[in-house]
Amino acid sequence: MKRILLILSLLASAAATVSAQDIITRNNGEDIRAKVLEVNTDDIRYVLFDEPDGPVYTLRKSEIIMITYPSGRRDMFNNSYSAVTMPQGITPGMKYKELRKYYNYKDYVSGYDDRWNPALMGVCSWIVPGLGQMISGEVGRGFAWFGGSAGCCLLMGIGSGLMTSSYYENANGEVYVESTSGAGTALVLASVFGMLAVEICAIVDACRVAKVKNMYYQDLRRSNYSFQLRPSVDYIRKAGGVQPVSGLTFAMNF
Repeated sequence: MKRILLILSLLASAAATVSAQDIITRNNGEDIRAKVLEVNTDDIRYVLFDEPDGPVYTLRKSEIIMITYPSGRRDMFNNSYSAVTMPQGITPGMKYKELRKYYNYKDYVSGYDDRWNPALMGVCSWIVPGLGQMISGEVGRGFAWFGGSAGCCLLMGIGSGLMTSSYYENANGEVYVESTSGAGTALVLASVFGMLAVEICAIVDACRVAKVKNMYYQDLRRSNYSFQLRPSVDYIRKAGGVQPVSGLTFAMNF
């Protein structure tokens, strides 16, 4: 019951954190999790979302594509955005084992449209070792962690069986302990520590997998499309003739 309550509280906290942040998207495709303080004529002032009492940063509007607010509203500042070139060697359909060569999980900056929440994937692998990896698309890796946990459980069962079978009572009521008792105890202790190590490592690995995969899909999205926001003129036919109407045209290339 306590574990379920802890999971629910973590999920609620993660949802509140995601919904309360502003996302500043720069021209180079970087997403900054921030709290915007001021939007001035030529620049904006903000603090990092994770450091609300930290330094105040300033960005010129010419360096920014848009700001996405918690309500979903977006302010556009730059009228064009060029597709970002994919890192050399990166192709669609790559797995985490290959992506580790190109991405460092320590460089991860979360985006509002990331596929996976690293903290949530860690919680999933805490509940079932390997589950977070499976949800992140690394099924084989997830089964490997699950197999390690299952193997520790099997060894624990064998050790428990050895401990139980090592005790026997003769016809006179005397209890004897065979030498297999020590081996069974050692096996149980080893399996307990092994299971704990597997669970901790699986949680850490699930978080790293989610971060690297998010970075990979961020690059894929940025390389697969570009968009422009430019002024346009349309004409409306009225009773007195044709009247020009100015507006904006939003063009996206996939």
